[in-house]
Amino acid sequence: MQFEYFSRLTRPVQEFVSTVEQGANIDIQVVLDAKLNSGGPTGQGKLAIVIEAQYVRLFAPTNGYFPDGAVRHEVLHVKRFHIDGVPKLALADAEDWDKAYSDGLGDLDNAIEHIVIVPEELQFHPDRREHWEAVMSNVCSELHLIPESERCLAGSLHWAFLRHVLPDSPHLEVARNFLIQHALLEIAEKFEKKFLSVISNKEEMIQVLFLFFPEIPKNRVALEYINSLTGNHQIPIP
Repeated sequence: MQFEYFSRLTRPVQEFVSTVEQGANIDIQVVLDAKLNSGGPTGQGKLAIVIEAQYVRLFAPTNGYFPDGAVRHEVLHVKRFHIDGVPKLALADAEDWDKAYSDGLGDLDNAIEHIVIVPEELQFHPDRREHWEAVMSNVCSELHLIPESERCLAGSLHWAFLRHVLPDSPHLEVARNFLIQHALLEIAEKFEKKFLSVISNKEEMIQVLFLFFPEIPKNRVALEYINSLTGNHQIPIP
């Protein structure tokens, strides 16, 4: 990470960034993007990250938003893929390129990763609780906009996140009422229990996902492993 950004972090986050960069054998490059200035749940700005085998780019607003907790969050994603060796959901190499579907898989994978990553983020940065409560406030205010075909999957993932990450959040009751309204609470509770029981193994989490939601076409999706030395490697969904 460039010194001008690295120097703005506290010592513990600097040490974490250095450890991940060394372990991944890759430099995290910060790239400014004015489009991020009004992002995030409170409109103060947000970070975004692109993680590939040969490079990692951390996009940041031009308004100075670069908080410790948000940086740790994004670098935790890097650690998961490059050091812990967990796979990400990706469009299978054999499929024709479909940007919308690929982006959708990225969003789905991000939702899964957040269930794992955010508790660790909050352990080091309890002040980030306000950020995630604001995120879930926005999510819950838009539950009614979820297309019917995606309602069960999205509702179940939101439920698992709230139950695991923010179990005493007031938004849990909002999510519960939404699931009850659409007769989805029972399946969401079953999914959450099974999903969280294998949280230490990403491959098993994905197996549970496809078991509960077989409408996701397995043939279009792959588990993709990335490494700065060996590149990209895909395997079919088990």
